[in-house]
Amino acid sequence: MRLLDLFCGAGGAAMGYHRAGFEVVGVDHLPQPHYPFEFIQADAMTYPLEGFDVIHASPPCQAFSVMKSLHNARAHADLIAPLRARLCAAGKPYVIENVPGAPLETVFMLCGSMFGLRSDRGYLRRHRLFESNVLILAPSCQHNGVAVGVYGHGSAGFLGQRMRTANRDEARLLMGTPAMTRDGMSQAIPPAYTLYIGTQLMRVVS
Repeated sequence: MRLLDLFCGAGGAAMGYHRAGFEVVGVDHLPQPHYPFEFIQADAMTYPLEGFDVIHASPPCQAFSVMKSLHNARAHADLIAPLRARLCAAGKPYVIENVPGAPLETVFMLCGSMFGLRSDRGYLRRHRLFESNVLILAPSCQHNGVAVGVYGHGSAGFLGQRMRTANRDEARLLMGTPAMTRDGMSQAIPPAYTLYIGTQLMRVVS
């Protein structure tokens, strides 16, 4: 089964789908020298969708991120509606991933706490929303103890009594991406998320 990974970034989602049994091809408009599978540099909004069994898309999230409220935040386009229209027209099983606050439909949410992603300082709290035209069942969050987040270029520190930030090495452990750069991890989702989704998708398309 072939899966097209649109807006692929460094390949966090791709690795999970690969572990679920998919042959993955990534597309991004920026070079991705560390992408672990076949990569094509192209516009994800126009790249042909034919020849794939499943399509995953992680369009830019800056339009919906909490960071958009910063005084120096730039305006970003909302690509979700035109992307959804394109994927629906393709008639293939699809998954769209984005941050809380994004205008997704038929949403389920995944979090690192659902998959035991943790370090000795706490669990990975990295909520991501998903939309799919396939029914995907999701577990419940397990927010027990201190949460650790992975953000941008931040170093290890505190964001409050129950929230901390991870340095690069801890972020790699939490995310399950041992070779990924800090920039890559700041935008990626843990492979555990898409392994979980991909296992359910594989039952539908096989």
